[in-house]
Order: sequence, then structure tokens, then C-alpha cells
Amino acid sequence: MARQKIKLKTIKVNNKGYGNLDGSEFFMTEELYEKLKSRKSRSGQGFLQLLESGMAVRGFKHLLEHIKAKSEDASLILTDGKTRKTGKEYYINLKEYSDKGYGRFRSFYRQTALDISSAYLSDQFPSDFLSPNDSLSGEELNKAGKHFDHVLSELSQKKKHKKQILKKTSLMIRDLQQEEKALRQNIEELEELKQESSIAFYIERLAELKSRFGKNYRETAGKDSWQSWIYRNNWIMGIQYLSPIDNQRVGFDNVPDYLFPTIDGFIDILEIKLPSHEIIKLDPSHPGSYAWSPEANKAIGQVVNYLYEMELNQLSLQKKINRKYANQLDKEINVIKPRAFILIGLEDDWGDDTKEAFRKLNHTLHGIEVISYTEIVKRGEYIINLYSENKKG
Repeated sequence: MARQKIKLKTIKVNNKGYGNLDGSEFFMTEELYEKLKSRKSRSGQGFLQLLESGMAVRGFKHLLEHIKAKSEDASLILTDGKTRKTGKEYYINLKEYSDKGYGRFRSFYRQTALDISSAYLSDQFPSDFLSPNDSLSGEELNKAGKHFDHVLSELSQKKKHKKQILKKTSLMIRDLQQEEKALRQNIEELEELKQESSIAFYIERLAELKSRFGKNYRETAGKDSWQSWIYRNNWIMGIQYLSPIDNQRVGFDNVPDYLFPTIDGFIDILEIKLPSHEIIKLDPSHPGSYAWSPEANKAIGQVVNYLYEMELNQLSLQKKINRKYANQLDKEINVIKPRAFILIGLEDDWGDDTKEAFRKLNHTLHGIEVISYTEIVKRGEYIINLYSENKKG
């Protein structure tokens, strides 16, 4: 009676960490496939999906690696039947191999996994696979390690040993190259993920900023105030700033609530007003001329006072900042000639005349610049574009 042909399911490895083995095929008997297709891991992931990614069984990569190294057309077939060899087909009992892997798995994954696959294959197919080094005692291995050069020289005198040394060495070099390549790929993927996460975060925050315009948020009071939002999202002020410094921690009352350290080691201050406030307005006494709005004029007066107090207490403020924030700052902060920015109003409906007048009025200030919420929206868009361009590059 003719022997019934065993039906097999083809599975393709999908794991970049497998190096050259990524995309290679192995097989599974149809009976075992049917048993496993509904099986789930503790995390709820399908067992077959985990097996395809090479993560279901410890030492599986090295089992596949040993068999593929034996012959290009050698096949690994997982079964729930007896482990055996038919021609160039190696039938491996999945449960049996998995149990052996988990029983012998130790902290050094790479070496242990190689030992597991070597031990199992040499047990089942002794004529095809050599016994692994774990047949040696720990004392023998230590002794060989201490005299490695001499042992290698002695072993290489015999032709059969020389062939094995060359084979093992080439496999080790290939493995190291594959691991290095996989590590580089992982680093690149992590960096790309980080950039994509940053872009998504900035886009979401910028949309949130735009949605706040026209709503009745307070200037300073409460967690939803404009001051709170800006200091939570200080990145939008530009890439030249580090995390803001809270004035309460440095013990000065007559300075803004937060100070902005720059990446080159100096201090800027920011006074926040409402986006609904006017910035400049036509001067009725001088046709075609503009002047600061009452709200902007008041903010300029406050900032002038802040700068005076900071200049007066420069050394004391500098000392307290560097002492309190020593663990957070890359370099010492220098409180000399701090610059001041006033955030106020929108310029969305401005014409060229108004924009020119705004620039001229700003030019008359010394160490102070008035900026609009429209301007920080543009800064946010610039940062997003910068990340996007870096990602493309």
C-alpha cells in the first residue's frame, strides 16, 4: 500500500533581526497547523503569527540557521509527530524542541540558543551534526579559554579540525555581521519612530493652539490659561530655548513667572498677554501713523521694570539659578543683558502698512521685542517642517 503524502503548510520568516534568514521558508504539517491556528499567547497574539515572526520558540532562529547551513535545499518541518530525517527534510517535534529550549535557556541568549539547537540536532541526527561544546565541563572550558591561542594552534594542525575551525569562524563572522546590520536597522527605525512621534505631537499641539483663538481663556489664572499653555508647550517659542525656569524656585518676585534659558547660556524673559488684545492702532493725532495699543504699552512698561530688577540683582539671580538648576542645565547660566519678549494679539488681517508700522515700532525698543500669536504659529509650522525635512533626508 502506497504511503500517503504528508500535507505541509509553508511559513515565511518575517523578522529583520533574523538577518539573511529573514524571508526564508520553513514548513509545518497540516495536522499541527490546525491545532495551533486558534492558539493564543498570554498577550492575546496568535501563536502562528508569533512563530512567523520567530518569537514563539526560544532558539528557533539558530535551529533554522543550523539546518540551512547544512544544505541550501535542506528543509525544516515542524511536526507534532516523531523527530526524524527524510532525505533532506528535517522533521522537528515542536513541543519537544520548545521544552528543551525553555529548560536550557539562560541569560546569554545567543550562545545558549546555539547550544540548544546544536544539542538537539546532534542528539537526533548525530551523523549530520557535531556535538556542541557543552559536553565539556566548566573547568575544561576555563582552561581552554586561558590557553586559547595555544589550543587553536594545536587543533589547526589536523585537517579535520582546521575545516571545522574555518567553518565555525565563518559562521561567527556572518552572525556578527547580521547582528550588527540588524542593530543598525533597529536604531534607524527607533530614530524614525521618534521623529514621527515628535512630528505628530507638534502637529496636534499646533492645531490645539489655533483652536484656542477666539475662546475666552484667561491670561494667567488656571491650568487652561495662556500662560500655562505656553509654558507647557515652550517648544513653540523656538528651538533655541531650554526648559523654562520657575521664578518661585529662585526667590525673586519682581521678575516674570518663568525665565527662558537659551542654548548658549543666557536668559530671555517672556510676558504673555491675550491674543484678543490689539498690538498697535492708528494714531488719530497723526494721520498714517501708528502707536502701541494701551495693552501693549502697559506690557512694555512691566517688562522695562523686570529688566531693571534683573540687572540690579544680576549676580544674586545668576547664583541662585545655577545652584537650584545645576542638575538640569548643561552649562552655567549668565544673567547679563537679558532680552524680553511680549506675546500679544494677532496680525492675521494686517495689510502691508500695518506690518511696516509694527516693524518700525519694534525697532524703537531696546532689548524688548513684541511678537504676535500669529508669529508663534509660524514658528510652530517651521519646526514641524524642519522635522519633516530631516526625516526625508
